[in-house]
Amino acid sequence: MGRIWLQGRSQSGKTTALVNQIKTWVEAQDCRAIAVPGLLVLAANNRNQWDLATRLQTELNGTYPFTSKTAIAFIQDEVKLFWPLIATPLELKGDLPLRLRPEMEQKLARELWADTLSTWELPPNERYQNRLVRRLLDLLFLAGAAGIGAEEIPQRLHQGNLSLLTGLTAMAGFGDRLTAFTATAGELILQWRDWCLERGFLTYGILYELYGQHLLPNKTYRASLGKRFRAIFADDVQDYPAIAQAIATVLLDQGCHAVFTENPVGRVRLGLGADPDHWQNLSKCCQVIALGREAGLVGSLGAQVQGYLEHRALGKRLPTQMQSIQAIARAQLLTRVTEQIQHLVKDQGVAPGDIAIIAPGLDEVARYTLMDGLAAVNIPLEPLQEQRPLYSSPWGRSFVTLLALIYPGCGRLIYGADVAEMLILLSQTPQGKPAIDPVRAGLLVDYCFQPDPERPQLLPVVTMARGDRLGYQASTAYTQICQWLHQAQTTGSLTPQGVLETLNRAIQDFYLQKLSPDYSQLATFRELMETAQHFWQCGDRLHQNLSISAQIREFIQLLQEDTITTNPRPQQQFNHQPRNAVTLATIFQYRGDRRRHPYQFWLDVGSRLWEKGGAATLFGYGVFLKNWDGQPWSIAAEQKGDRQRLQDIVQDLLARTDIQIYLCHSDFGTNGSEQLGPLYPLLQATEEKITLL
Repeated sequence: MGRIWLQGRSQSGKTTALVNQIKTWVEAQDCRAIAVPGLLVLAANNRNQWDLATRLQTELNGTYPFTSKTAIAFIQDEVKLFWPLIATPLELKGDLPLRLRPEMEQKLARELWADTLSTWELPPNERYQNRLVRRLLDLLFLAGAAGIGAEEIPQRLHQGNLSLLTGLTAMAGFGDRLTAFTATAGELILQWRDWCLERGFLTYGILYELYGQHLLPNKTYRASLGKRFRAIFADDVQDYPAIAQAIATVLLDQGCHAVFTENPVGRVRLGLGADPDHWQNLSKCCQVIALGREAGLVGSLGAQVQGYLEHRALGKRLPTQMQSIQAIARAQLLTRVTEQIQHLVKDQGVAPGDIAIIAPGLDEVARYTLMDGLAAVNIPLEPLQEQRPLYSSPWGRSFVTLLALIYPGCGRLIYGADVAEMLILLSQTPQGKPAIDPVRAGLLVDYCFQPDPERPQLLPVVTMARGDRLGYQASTAYTQICQWLHQAQTTGSLTPQGVLETLNRAIQDFYLQKLSPDYSQLATFRELMETAQHFWQCGDRLHQNLSISAQIREFIQLLQEDTITTNPRPQQQFNHQPRNAVTLATIFQYRGDRRRHPYQFWLDVGSRLWEKGGAATLFGYGVFLKNWDGQPWSIAAEQKGDRQRLQDIVQDLLARTDIQIYLCHSDFGTNGSEQLGPLYPLLQATEEKITLL
């Protein structure tokens, strides 16, 4: 059987070559067999998997069965499908497993560890303590992704000289204390894993461990892999965890045909569970085919830009395909970026869909300024896979306020401003305008909202002196909202199912039947319902002795903690035509989505976040890589990795544009500090672009 390793940089045609390899292999098979073994097609993330599967459906025209998954989705499905092979040896009892969503994982782990955490004398900072809990959970994820047992975590942290409390290398003089602390942290991780398994809860870390430590070594399961799959095709393997390489190795050992593609500068998920160097070892037993096509601006700019980043080409000017937009203050910079985009679109006829704004991190000020500035000149802007906290959305907050008004005991969780906002949103008319404007909403809250810890109420409009000032439209809308609330309080059952029915009815009555919500609003509604369902699914398994009112309070507090995003799993839409809009994305989002635009604006090029790839790497990831040499992790090793990541980012982005790059820089960042990051040398070698509108 063939084993092929396709290696090429960004936009070099790797995926097309992979599809051609699949077509060639399928054409050589006997497709007339009824129970023919299928082929396994893996992709790096959900978006890439969707695109690849859609392309294969078209190319193969349904002539051959195939399984298309991301690596984690494949592992999750296999664990659930072969659960008896795991549960029997481990003596696990109970229902089929339920995967915990991240917000519930965080909440339950903190509650389980509360007694131990209270003895650690942690700073009285809620955010710090949540970060520490997340760090512990991430260690289980990293170990599982590397195929390492959870029992080894303390040893690796100790050997790597890493401190959980600071998230950095340990300082001298804390040897014995650090060892004891790390050992206790390891016990907490094992306690969490065992507690979850007893109740049938799975997390990504536990899924990885169950698969790598228990299912994959099982002879029965390994035999089933060979029977179900005759070939494996994997795209962008540099972004896969080490445990996925073990799957490929098992299939190769059983004679499967295999084709892998790798992008050496496309290591987007390094530090987030991926192990590209370990996957690279698999190329030694494959026929390596190098795809040498240089796409975009790599040919004209790649070597020179790399020389600048390595401080070897100082003094030479960069070609005009790379220009800079500079300002002293960041607000001024954002204005100039908006003006340059307006110049491209209005004066040069560039389509908005050909422009991308790429930033190492997107704060709310930048996001709002860019969206508002471009909207003022009728240029649409679309954030790429926007994932903001559910509670930051007014649509999400309105439902939280609604629940607090319907169910008893939630009065302390809402304020008058929340109620005013709810009245505005619930009074939306089919024309998209609220029947209750902000001024009238404020008046209604001042005169008709009765706060109460147990049962806050909206009083009748006649309670307000001179209620005639509201007008007929606002008075009618307010009365209808009060009537709806009263009906929900009297007819809704005080049960989890009753809460779900109330939420569903509110979404239907106030939004879906009156308005035409856009994608972001629908994503908010979907996530709210899924979060509520999951919350009570977990509650059923925990057999909590809490009243339904107490559970509703917990649910509302969970929503208010900003750990739930409105769009955690962006849905792909059938026959969806991309909007002709400027794309706004972080580096991580843009590279992970494999996007390409003729015009790119690199925002905040002086920021040090560029060498982090726009995404914080997980604490301790280096000691869970297969090529770790066992030596203490050091700042020097971290800096070396950052320099390599920066080179990969720049070369990757250069390949994804072919006309113009604008380096956007302000002398001072959002926190007022001077920006002299690793890309700063490029600014000194570029011509500054002055836009005259």
